[in-house]
Parts: sequence; C-alpha cells; structure tokens
Amino acid sequence: MIKPMSDSSTRFVFVDADVRGNIVRLGNSFEQMTAPHDYPREVQKFLGEFLAAALLLSDTIKFEGRLTLQANGKGNVRLLMAEATHDGTVRGIAQLKEAAPENAFKDKSLRQLLSDDKFSGGTLTVTVDALGKERYQSIVPLQGETLAECLYTYFQQSEQLNTFISLSADSTQATGMLIQQLPVQVEQDLAQRADRWQTIQILAGTITGAELIADSNSVLLQHLFVDENIQMFDQTSVRFQCSCSEQRMAGALVSLGEVELTSLFEEHQTLELTCEFCGVHYKIDDKKLMQLVTDGVKPH
Repeated sequence: MIKPMSDSSTRFVFVDADVRGNIVRLGNSFEQMTAPHDYPREVQKFLGEFLAAALLLSDTIKFEGRLTLQANGKGNVRLLMAEATHDGTVRGIAQLKEAAPENAFKDKSLRQLLSDDKFSGGTLTVTVDALGKERYQSIVPLQGETLAECLYTYFQQSEQLNTFISLSADSTQATGMLIQQLPVQVEQDLAQRADRWQTIQILAGTITGAELIADSNSVLLQHLFVDENIQMFDQTSVRFQCSCSEQRMAGALVSLGEVELTSLFEEHQTLELTCEFCGVHYKIDDKKLMQLVTDGVKPH
C-alpha cells in the first residue's frame, strides 16, 4: 500500500465509465500558511476546506494560471479565501470581525459564521485568471450550511456537470475528494449513465469526514467502490507558496492614490507592510517605492 504524501493531489478515473475524480491532502503546507495567524479552531477548519476545494476546482479546469475561491459575509467571519495554481501551489486567508466574542465560532455552520442579525448568508465567488485568457468569474449565494453544499449549487449553475465533493479538515490537515461525470464517451446509453452516476454518488456520500482524513487513497476508494474498476494516477505534490513581493506591495501602495500616499510618507518616512497571507514584513520608503514603480509594479 502506497501511503499518500501529506501534501498531494491524486487523480483517478472509473475505467469503464465517464467519471473522473481527485483526492487532495494538505498537511505541512496547511500548517505553514496558518502558523502566522491565531485563527480559532473552527475558522481554521473551514479555511482548510476552502484550500482543499480550491485545489480540487483548479484540477477540473485545463488552464495555466490561478483559481480563487472566496466567501464574503458580514458575520463574525468576513472573508474566507483560498488560491490555487495549475502547478499545485496554494495559499489562503481568513478575515474575522474585530472583537468577536470567544464563543462566536463554536458549533457554527459556514452560513452562520458569515451571517449577522441583519444579513443572512453571503456569497461564494469562483474566479479563474488563466494566462492569455479573459478572467472568468462566477458568483453564487451561500445556500448551504457547508462549503460542499454551496459548491454543489456552483457546479449546478456554472459547470453543468454532475459533481460530488466531500471536504474535511481539522487544525492541522485538510482533505477533499471530488468526483465528476464527464461528457459522453465510454457510456453511450443515457439511462445507464444516469443510473451509474446515481450509484457512484450514493456510495461516495457514505464517506465520513474522519475516514476522508485518516484512510489512504487506495483504501478509501476500495472501501467506497468495491465493485468498480478504478485507475489511480501518480501523486503530484501540493505546496504552500505566497506570491507576495516588494513589487506587489508597491502596487498596493500606488493604488491608494497620490494624495493619500503623500500624506502617509509625510507621517512616516518608511512604511511597514505585512502580507496577510504569509506574514512576511516589507519596509518601503519613498525612494524604494519610486524605484519599484520604475521597474514596474504588479497588483497584489
């Protein structure tokens, strides 16, 4: 039995059906990106699910670039965001309401965390920035209590492909499994295709969050689909990588406008900026900013 890497993506196909899948696992990379932050345990769990989901979604699209999955709300959690690239890098962040009480996050669903007394739910946005192509963005309401339920709505509205997704995370690791029915290739009989997909989806739905995290990929698939012929491909690595840089930080400053920038430099000779994703600190004075602008700044 091959033990899955703690940070990996593993694709698989149902050999005699138009169905593909992927299992992603984050361990060390998850701890790296959450280490600079003091997230409540419940928020860290949801962030882990977003990271796994972003990787799974990026695998369903043939592109070179970046996919961003984010949920916005007005509750004790204001933002959950994860970015994944075509080559397996991932980063993410959570933004919380200031001065939220200690018990604000315990035993709450995703919808509850993003809602307040006056604002119900929130929005889930999927953005694809593919090299050489126009940006694609899909926005759907948060109509489920879990991220997996919300993504079901996204796939129904945007992808129009039958898709099953299961996500599980704790404070140190995150795992996700996606199974998707492809357009007609192998199975020509439409009724047979529908019955086959329904069976696969029902079987996949029996997986528990604990099993998804604990079981190896091969054990997981054998346990769920004992009568299916499944081919697993080699694992590919997943890693935490932040795209921040001095140039991107300069771009963020330039976007403030000349008037506000002038005011800031009048108050502080050197501006100190911290990347929200990885916690790296940058110090930029007016001369450094001028140099970076001359070299060409990039948006964060």
